Amino acid sequence: TALHLACANGHPEVVTLLVERKCHLNLCDHENRTALMKAVQCQEEKCVNILLENGADPNIRDVSGNTALHYAAFGDNISIIEKLLLYNANTEARNK
Repeated sequence: TALHLACANGHPEVVTLLVERKCHLNLCDHENRTALMKAVQCQEEKCVNILLENGADPNIRDVSGNTALHYAAFGDNISIIEKLLLYNANTEARNK
């Protein structure tokens, strides 16, 4: 989706515009990845913050069972991990 692309490419102003226009925050791509997962995977912290503050679900799983918290752990980004935990990311989620 446009939201996935904006998050993956680090365009928080576009993310904000799409959120203001009431886009669906939790739509998934063909691998069941959300825009939040893409933002986390690409280390786009501003986009992560916008999505979480507007209700994105941090506990959706991709086709491999990964959540946004798994992607944050892969990327070793402590501030994103802390933000996800603040928004109740499931620390017990297991991937495949």
